[in-house]
Amino acid sequence: MTQQLTPSQASQLKSLLSNQEWRLNHLYWITDKDGRTVRFRLNWAQQDLHRNRHTRNNILKVRQLGISTYLALLILDSCLFTKNFHAGIVDRTLPEAEKKLGKITFAYEHLDYLPDTPSPLDRELAALGAELKKHFPIKQNEDGIPLTTLGQKKITFSNRSTIHIGCTYRGDTLQMLHVSELGSIAAHDPMRAAEIQTGSFPCVATNGHMFLESTHEGGKWGINYELLLSSMDNIGKPLTPLDFKFFFFPWYKHPEYTLPGITTHLTVEQTKYFNTLEKDLSISITPAQRAWYTAMERTQRSKMRQEFPSTPDEAISPIADGSIYFSALTALAERGHLSALFEPEPHRPIYTCWDLGIADYMSIWWIQPDGKGHWLILDNYTANGKPLSHYLEVLRVHDAMWTRCTACVLPHDCSTNDRHMSTWADDFRAAGYTVKRVPRTTDKWQSIDNTRDLLRTCIFHARCSEPTIPVGETTRYPSGLDSLKLYSTAPPGASGTLRNEPLHNIYSHASDALRTFADAVDKGYISAELGWQNNLRRAPLKRDAFTSQYFS
Repeated sequence: MTQQLTPSQASQLKSLLSNQEWRLNHLYWITDKDGRTVRFRLNWAQQDLHRNRHTRNNILKVRQLGISTYLALLILDSCLFTKNFHAGIVDRTLPEAEKKLGKITFAYEHLDYLPDTPSPLDRELAALGAELKKHFPIKQNEDGIPLTTLGQKKITFSNRSTIHIGCTYRGDTLQMLHVSELGSIAAHDPMRAAEIQTGSFPCVATNGHMFLESTHEGGKWGINYELLLSSMDNIGKPLTPLDFKFFFFPWYKHPEYTLPGITTHLTVEQTKYFNTLEKDLSISITPAQRAWYTAMERTQRSKMRQEFPSTPDEAISPIADGSIYFSALTALAERGHLSALFEPEPHRPIYTCWDLGIADYMSIWWIQPDGKGHWLILDNYTANGKPLSHYLEVLRVHDAMWTRCTACVLPHDCSTNDRHMSTWADDFRAAGYTVKRVPRTTDKWQSIDNTRDLLRTCIFHARCSEPTIPVGETTRYPSGLDSLKLYSTAPPGASGTLRNEPLHNIYSHASDALRTFADAVDKGYISAELGWQNNLRRAPLKRDAFTSQYFS
């Protein structure tokens, strides 16, 4: 400091500097949303996280709450006031990690910043900041250039504290790790998400701090979903230092998410949505908040509940904007037909439709016509690397629960024998099941349109939203509905797939199984009113060479 402190003043300053929350609220400058240099102050979400943080923290949030800014300053503060403190930032891309490092270097360089019209407190804090920069300089490279510029993967302070950045981390023990946007990483690069989980997580000391901070992508599947589910399951339980604590910050708690004085005309669905939230969550959503939400929804569309969720379930149950079945599934959701509760009619047929794979993914749907023009979608089972005997056993379990499967609707390749001496169709028949082979539709998009038509008359049981967990295992596979929601075309520039062609990935198997069934319905071999055999008697013109061969 520029002047000698009295013993009383020195004692008071020491007390203040020993309080990390005080330091965060007084020592650091940031750039706000309007591009202005302002002193950092913890907002409601940042304060909640700071005061209630655990050694392991999983943060599901809406956009623009400043959590990344808070964590950047927490890392800087910990490095300045703790010798040999080692922190890491893992992000979706290196440029994004560099931006977070930029927040840190900006705050460090502005420790001695004075605004245009400084108050006496501003002057005292700037003098204190100058002393901090003097005592804890950032080390320089061989050319005398401070290692604070963007593009560096590590910076080191004179007290031997360090900050590492990258797209993953394996190395020495860290006292703090910030993993940003693991939801996006897990959805688009599962192998790197696995590397972060197995390589970066163990680097954090047992009593160190880890922060997973993200919106969620990918539905109810993947590493981020598993971690969210695990941390949500920890709510209300005693936590060990290695257990994740769950934080959720919804849009309606953020005071900035309002449009006061704006009159908006809500649709019936929007009014129902807000009223349901108020009832279920015991909250009040003001007209200004409703105006903000509906205005934002016009641009975010289906991404609204991913980027600005009201509940955790909204964030982990998306219908991807631009997905192949987006419109059909959105319409079903508005009618409540994606999470219905019902039991199958015991005297009506139940069909299964399949996507087949050897040493690969296989998916099964159970479907029943209700006799009134609707398809009741009873269940889905998707797994990987299992023999056919495994799936036949699952089929028998469902037979015992409901009624014996009337027929197994199989894709065109069920009669090929390239897997072993017998065909898929032979093995199904040997197990006692009737096989119905559906020919390939030469135009895949015509087949997809058939599925869209089918979906308009479907009612999905709530269990179709539950992931598959094979007996005796912990592995979770995407639910049938999540697969339909996330079935999408290849983005521009995607390698290995033609543009505007459906992606072949973990979500395509259940989608292809339902597409096989939709083709059978389109060809008239089965109807929601009458079922399979009755429909053939009703429509004799469909008894061509194909039906005589495969549907006798």
